[in-house]
Amino acid sequence: MGMRWRAVVGGVSGLVAAVIWAVGLAIYQPYMEPSPAAEFVGNNTYWPRDIRQLAVLLAFGGAVLLCRADRRAVLAAAVGAVIWVGADLELDRAGVSGTAAAVWLAVGGVVAFAGMVFAARTVATPEAGSAHFLTTVLAVAAAVTVLITTPWDEPVTDAADVRVENALSLLKVALIVMLAAVVVGLLPLGRILWALPFAALAVLAAWPATAAYGWLGALGLVLLPAAATTAVAATGDVPPLRLLAILGACALALIPAYLLLYFIGSALGAAMTSLAGNPAVDSADTDLSLAVAAVLLGLLFATISRAFIASAWGSASASASGSASDSGSASGAAS
Repeated sequence: MGMRWRAVVGGVSGLVAAVIWAVGLAIYQPYMEPSPAAEFVGNNTYWPRDIRQLAVLLAFGGAVLLCRADRRAVLAAAVGAVIWVGADLELDRAGVSGTAAAVWLAVGGVVAFAGMVFAARTVATPEAGSAHFLTTVLAVAAAVTVLITTPWDEPVTDAADVRVENALSLLKVALIVMLAAVVVGLLPLGRILWALPFAALAVLAAWPATAAYGWLGALGLVLLPAAATTAVAATGDVPPLRLLAILGACALALIPAYLLLYFIGSALGAAMTSLAGNPAVDSADTDLSLAVAAVLLGLLFATISRAFIASAWGSASASASGSASDSGSASGAAS
């Protein structure tokens, strides 16, 4: 029953990812893309690109879920995702648009997902692999998806822009829900309750991260991905105090990592804008790719949490070995 549920989640993830990618490319990219003569292009102008790339990441997660997170399957699916992103940039450069194009792109996305699954299953081994890094990246991606915004000043009053705002909210909710479902599918369900307090903290942090300024907004931005990471770690056999240490370490690590992630994400974002043939973002702003930043941050947090988890397992093993040794000594003395 459990495997059947995971298969359904993996398949639905691919379908949802294909539709979101197609809509983002053919409907909202043309709407948001400025004319070549535009005087100013803001830092959130290319939010459809982030939506599309996160959709490809969702398809990647769904494919891996269908293949039990085997290492070789992950590598094959990752190659497919990179090819998909490259094709996305080429199609963006070609200027595809319209409802009919969106339908055909959705069909193409489903085919791409099926090809990704086929390649992953072909090279996969019977044994399931470790999914810690993958689940952490997907959890952080779900958290970062909350931060995608349009470039317009609030409140938005133009009727067409309001419809776009509503559509963006719907796309974000769909991505967050499906990314979370894939994460749950990759985690041991027997300990999923341990993740709920930290998942709730991430949900709670989403409000100040998107709607508040000053120290409260900064706190939300820090806790949002850190709590999502700790929720994944909580499904392992990790003591509660060690989980709080993971939460604190990730929160602290985000502060020095922020500038590096911002620089790398902005450089790659500008490169992708150029490859897609779109007008460059004004020098007063930055062309930050949130999808790239989410993947890099997820890998960083996965490394940090893995180190704490390994330390906890090492301490437990040493304690068990010491207990066994003491028991043997006592037995020898008794005899």
